[in-house]
Amino acid sequence: MSRARLQAAGYAFIAWLATTLPESLLRPLFRLGADIAWRRRGRGVRQLERNLRRVVGAHMSDDEMPALTRAAMRSYARYWLEFFRLPVLRRERIVGRMNVEGKDRLDAVMAAGRGAILALPHSGNWDHAGAWVALQGYPFATVAERLKPESLFDRFVGVRERLGMEVIALTGGRNAFAVLLERLREGKLVCLVTERDLADSGVDVEFFGEKTTMPAGPAALAVATGAALLPVGLWFTDDGGPGGGWGGVIHPEVAPPAGLERRAQIAQMTQAMADAFASDIAAHPRDWHMLQRLWPTDRQESLPASAPVLVKRRRAP
Repeated sequence: MSRARLQAAGYAFIAWLATTLPESLLRPLFRLGADIAWRRRGRGVRQLERNLRRVVGAHMSDDEMPALTRAAMRSYARYWLEFFRLPVLRRERIVGRMNVEGKDRLDAVMAAGRGAILALPHSGNWDHAGAWVALQGYPFATVAERLKPESLFDRFVGVRERLGMEVIALTGGRNAFAVLLERLREGKLVCLVTERDLADSGVDVEFFGEKTTMPAGPAALAVATGAALLPVGLWFTDDGGPGGGWGGVIHPEVAPPAGLERRAQIAQMTQAMADAFASDIAAHPRDWHMLQRLWPTDRQESLPASAPVLVKRRRAP
């Protein structure tokens, strides 16, 4: 069996397990998995630590960083547990334990028929937030990177579509940007997880004091359609216990600056979006799930695939 098919089979098994076993049993199992991954210090964990070091800067000592990285891995494991369990979560839990500041901004834009773009980073639980948005009466379109094998991609899409999302493949089908333009011109909602420049062709921004690029798509869609670009921040409000909750904020609209040509408008709007992301991530660093290289200086380097297990470091709580 190929590696891709093995991954797909593993995903299917975990998805079945997560909707069959009690959550009280699953939570410690997923946390244990996070701790094992953290102790193994694989490439993703070490990249996460490098990314978080940019977030916390000199305010956190080297001795404290392992505890933050461990908490971040536990947060990431919680994301996956909750993603797998979304199909069996009741509406009362999805809605009742979600506290979002600024929802009135989304309500006002949608009531005006303008269409809106919710742009967010890989923080907290973006799939849970998507389910919450759909339960507010706002079904939406989003874009997903096509995975291999196709069966794995179909499973991811299936979960999201059952929650009220229209999932558009980034490649291999209709032009995703064109479809999003259509939806926004119809006054509908688009949600995009967008701090990672997968095509390596985005807009230059400063992010945590260092230059990188972010996708121009959200700002370009707003400029082209008149839809409102609303940056979003997400986080967990606890450590994942039985009363687990979610927090978020819908920031004020990032409007196209007057008097500038289109390219300059998109650049300024993308920077404003990045600034909103940075503010929320800095306030909740453990809930930023970025295990990939985001800055050019990291892309130009090659981390070894493995590293020694953590030793002689302060035990994290």
